[in-house]
Amino acid sequence: MVVLQFIANNIIGNPGILFGLIALTGLMLQRRSFSDTMMGVVKTIIGYEILVIGCGPLQAACNAIGDMISLLMGGATGIIPQNWMIQAASTAKFGTEVGLTVLVGFIVNLILARVTKLKYVALTGQILVIWASYAVGVVGGYEGVSKLQIVLFCGVFCGIYNWLATAVSHYFMKKSGNMTDEYALYVTEITGIAVTSWLSKLVGNKEKRCDDMEVPEWLEWVRDTTVCVTTISIVIWTIIGIICGPANVATLTSGSNWLIWLIFQGVDFGAGLTIVLFGVRMMLAEIVPAFRGIATKVIPGAIAGLDYPTSFQFAPMAVFIGFFANLAGGVIASIIMAALGFDIIVLPAIWMNFWTGGMLGVFADCYGGRRATVIVCFLMGLVVPFGWAAAYPVAGSFLSTLGATADYTDSGTIGLAYEYIVKFIFGR
Repeated sequence: MVVLQFIANNIIGNPGILFGLIALTGLMLQRRSFSDTMMGVVKTIIGYEILVIGCGPLQAACNAIGDMISLLMGGATGIIPQNWMIQAASTAKFGTEVGLTVLVGFIVNLILARVTKLKYVALTGQILVIWASYAVGVVGGYEGVSKLQIVLFCGVFCGIYNWLATAVSHYFMKKSGNMTDEYALYVTEITGIAVTSWLSKLVGNKEKRCDDMEVPEWLEWVRDTTVCVTTISIVIWTIIGIICGPANVATLTSGSNWLIWLIFQGVDFGAGLTIVLFGVRMMLAEIVPAFRGIATKVIPGAIAGLDYPTSFQFAPMAVFIGFFANLAGGVIASIIMAALGFDIIVLPAIWMNFWTGGMLGVFADCYGGRRATVIVCFLMGLVVPFGWAAAYPVAGSFLSTLGATADYTDSGTIGLAYEYIVKFIFGR
């Protein structure tokens, strides 16, 4: 039991190790030389770690936006959309169940990929753990459910979901004509991807992409993603800071000048995104060719489901635009909930507004260009929090007392349906 839990949490649940082992297996199956195998494995792991390093300044800059928005909203309290709180609470109380659910889910996914025509394998390790933590937390909130029941029920649910989520993302990536069919995403956003792809075709024009804007010669710098994102970030952070007020911003700066602090939040955001994109390109250059070894020898035709940022390279500017459009929708949703006197007010999910909004921005841009990126990402940011508000009280006696809700798009759609099914089966 301890060994299985270790494998689930520290190998399958650790993306760096999991990707490294997949690269090693794939390259060995292709009978590549020791030198090629060594370089492929190390570059895969280093690429992922560079990606993670880039997330640091991104998260700090997003947190700064969140702190300022909180000050603007008068310190409003409500439900925090934060997956890490769900994971921490579930693993603290149901650690064994979560670990075994990850393992069972991964095995179910592999079996389905091997015996069906849908050859998709979810490989985003941290999301495998987070989604399992959510699934276990819901079932664990009901009295009289045994550990075996939790592991089997949640493991089968996660395995089927992980398999189908990867398949759905690949369908829309391939169909867009602007992305790739070499790999898929495994992100718990399949309803968001499907709705965004469908709606973007209706409201936009895929020929007018975010990265293809016509500009005069003196604005040629906007075609450089790093320069453009950094410059616009500085402007946006500074405007929000000025609206918030220098005195309020000064409480966040740890003694630094408020204006310089705001400027460097924008610089850090641009730097973080640049680092993430560099890490993604390095990792993909190694993991995709290596995975072909598994796809030809173990699960013929297998396609890997990877993390959010592996989609960013297809429309870097759309990542930035989608983030802020999604964030604007989320802020307005919180204001509407407060104004209408909702019992549950979901606060803006700043960090996930970046990942969800950025990723959906790519799909919106690929299907409907820059107009769709703004409109659809804003609408998704506006509507999705109401799904989270509906799901929170149904999440069982454990998760519904944490003051936090899972913040993926699917948490308020598929997750809501899952919660009602669990309530019907295990409710007393």
